[in-house]
Amino acid sequence: MLLRPLFYSFFLLLTFSACKKDENTTPVSEDPNLITGVFSATRSGVFQEQNGYQAEGTAQIGIDGANVQWLRLAPDFNTTLSTGAVTVYLSQNKNLNLGASGTFKRLELVTSPGEHFYKVDPAVGIDFKFAILWCSSAGVQFGNAALN
Repeated sequence: MLLRPLFYSFFLLLTFSACKKDENTTPVSEDPNLITGVFSATRSGVFQEQNGYQAEGTAQIGIDGANVQWLRLAPDFNTTLSTGAVTVYLSQNKNLNLGASGTFKRLELVTSPGEHFYKVDPAVGIDFKFAILWCSSAGVQFGNAALN
């Protein structure tokens, strides 16, 4: 029984250190200047926090002036640890199941709060109804937004 408290302490330490805030991250592909023309949202939702982690703001699926599909995290987007260890997924389910291939699409890392654009494969259809925030190094879902 003494091992159980040690295990929980280790798990919490791993979770917080694995997705810790890192001020030296560089945006990968979320530059709003990558879109062409005006972004037009077709579906949107508001992030709901999960597992005790903050997640807030708006997620939108839409197209730009060149008819390229994007996931947009609006300027009001924020999460507890948007540091390069949190990954954005599109999923068919509210809770990400990495063991069920075909039910999710990995997009990119989140490196900071605020507005981001992530290019979405044209094959991703309306059955991908959730934007998911996932800390892969700790295996914890931070939040989801239902895209209606």
